[in-house]
Amino acid sequence: MADEDAGLGLLGFFRCRVGGRDVRPAPAPRRLIVTVALEPGGLGRDSLQRRLWPDADTAEAAKRLRQSLWRVRRDTGARLLAVTSSHVALADHVDVDLRRGERLARLVAGGAVTAAEPDEVELLGRELLPCLPDEDVWAARDRWDLLRLLALERLAEHALATGDTTGAIDLAEAAARVDVLAEASHRIRAAAHLVREDQVSAWRVFTRYRRLLDEEMGLQPSSAFRGLLERCGRTLAS
Repeated sequence: MADEDAGLGLLGFFRCRVGGRDVRPAPAPRRLIVTVALEPGGLGRDSLQRRLWPDADTAEAAKRLRQSLWRVRRDTGARLLAVTSSHVALADHVDVDLRRGERLARLVAGGAVTAAEPDEVELLGRELLPCLPDEDVWAARDRWDLLRLLALERLAEHALATGDTTGAIDLAEAAARVDVLAEASHRIRAAAHLVREDQVSAWRVFTRYRRLLDEEMGLQPSSAFRGLLERCGRTLAS
C-alpha cells in the first residue's frame, strides 16, 4: 500500500480512502479524524481531549483518545495520522480536498487565477461537512464559506469582464448559493443581464434581492447596485 494513496474528503460529505480502499470509521474515530483534519497543523493531545470529550475528566478523556487512536490505526493501517506523545496530526502524505479547495480559493481571490476548470468550480461549490452539527465544524465551515464566496465572486467578475455573460451568471449563482445575502453575486448577475440587453431579467434580480435584504436584515442594496439598475430607466425608490 503506497503511503501517497491516502485521502480525506470533507467537502460535501465525509470520505476516507487508504491504500485504494474506502474506509468507514465508526462515529468516535471519525470525529477524531475530522477534528484533526480541520486543523492544518494538528492538535496537542490535551487540547484534542478537551475538544472531543469536554465533560470527561482528564484520565477518562485520555483513555477515550487512546481507544479512538487505536481504532483509527486498526482501520487505516497506521497510514492516516502522525501521533506523538503530545501531538496528533494528519500524516504529511494525506490529500485533503478542503486544503486543495482553500489553496485554489486563495489563488483566485488574490488574482493569481482568473479562470477555473469545471471541476475546480465544482470543488468551490461544495459545503464543508453539511451533516455534522459540531461547533468546531461550524467555525471551519464559516472560514471555508468566506474563502469560496470571494473566489466565486472573483471568477464571476472576470467572466463578465471578458464578455462571458453565461459563465458570469453561472458563477454568480454559485456564489449566491454560498451566501444569498451577499450583494456582489446578485449585482454581477444583473450586470450580465444588462450586457445581454435583458433589462427585465436584470430588474428581476435586483428587486428580488432588495426584497430579501429588507425582509432578512432591514437593509437596502448599495448605491452601486442601485446605480447599475438606473440604466433600466426605472425608479428605484423603496
